[in-house]
Amino acid sequence: MIVYIHGASATAESFTHIRQYVRDEFEEPDMFLVYRNDNGFEKNLEDMKDKLKDAERLFFISHSLGGIYSLYLANHFNENTRGGVTLSTPYGGSREADFARYFLPFNQLMRDIGAIRGPLVNSRKLKAPENWTQVVTTVGQSPWIAAPNDGVITLESMRFRKDFELVEIELNHYEVVISDKVVELILQKIRKAL
Repeated sequence: MIVYIHGASATAESFTHIRQYVRDEFEEPDMFLVYRNDNGFEKNLEDMKDKLKDAERLFFISHSLGGIYSLYLANHFNENTRGGVTLSTPYGGSREADFARYFLPFNQLMRDIGAIRGPLVNSRKLKAPENWTQVVTTVGQSPWIAAPNDGVITLESMRFRKDFELVEIELNHYEVVISDKVVELILQKIRKAL
């Protein structure tokens, strides 16, 4: 099963381009795991586990925060996971979110994506799944983020995990889901894994 997980504040529609090509080549069933930021990471994760409990072969395609969910799910369903490609995923967390929590103390997303506590920090303890690739998007540059970034996530955060294959692509955080180069990379990884 090909599992798609969108980024924060996005929808399953963000994978329309990628999915079209994946479906053209593979006859694997697919599923979109949709979540709401205000539910909190742990509740969303439990809902996702429940939806995947009967799946036999899993390959994850995820964008941004969706990649963190994928990593947790790949570890939970370790024996059934064949691989995954995460796009612009903040494996190192967001220092900006830690700062923003002081101004938005009740914002669940800011609590979930910080670099000093929460699910992203805990994900550092998770094993790197086999056939796992992180696409690092290297252009963009939001003025609200001091470090080099893709318009949303710092390059440092995307490069945080050294135990994954890292592929750097000159795209921004949003272009990555509509890039033919990225589609071809995903297709190669699925061919290898399944």
